[in-house]
Amino acid sequence: MRTAVVTGGSKGIGLATARALVASGHRTIITGRSAASLGSAQEALGGAGLVATLQLDARDHAAAREALAAAAPDVLVANVGAGFSGTAQDTGLADWQSIMDTNVTTAFTAVSAVLGGMLDRGWGRIVTVGSLASHRGLRYAAAYTASKHALLGLTRAVAADIEGSGVTANLVAPAFVRTDMTTENVDRMVAGGRRTAAEAEEQLGRVSTLGRLLEPEEVAVAVLDLVRGDANGELRILGDLARV
Repeated sequence: MRTAVVTGGSKGIGLATARALVASGHRTIITGRSAASLGSAQEALGGAGLVATLQLDARDHAAAREALAAAAPDVLVANVGAGFSGTAQDTGLADWQSIMDTNVTTAFTAVSAVLGGMLDRGWGRIVTVGSLASHRGLRYAAAYTASKHALLGLTRAVAADIEGSGVTANLVAPAFVRTDMTTENVDRMVAGGRRTAAEAEEQLGRVSTLGRLLEPEEVAVAVLDLVRGDANGELRILGDLARV
């Protein structure tokens, strides 16, 4: 039985991905900062003993590295991420560094912690969760866009390093997904006073060629496809799910 770790797995895309992995027979470990949210997620997942939780702050890089290396997963889904609104002009250095740490360095820490074991075993799957912003500039999101571009660069570099090893590294890059982060975007747009919540959601949905927000389960399908397959380093578009 393969073991999978999903970082940030207690809600949203992470929870949907964990559910897909459990359903496909993986022993799945979800990480998160809150014991309460991890407990709720574990209960929601069920899984007949296939689900375990690991409480940690992914930004505590030493602790995260130790815990993830000990878990020795065959599959890593690096899903920790945060959003931030602001142009380059009005983004402070502390906010910039926080977003880069959360969206890029946590993934680097996770990948570097588990990659050696995967290479030793001759099999592994690494999937990082990016965004439309991984390959496209988004307005009013300088730090977020830069971090998701960097995450794509990290994933491509890892894929190049491990080519032919039996381990693959890929990135999924969805448009706006129905998650807490998107809800925060909607709330900010409503607070601007020019849109209702429904209008704001419709505007974000128009970014997708499907004309709507994506569901977390749709992203999970793309992740599971990469876990099952042998794709490495090829950019393909499934609707608005770019897999790199």
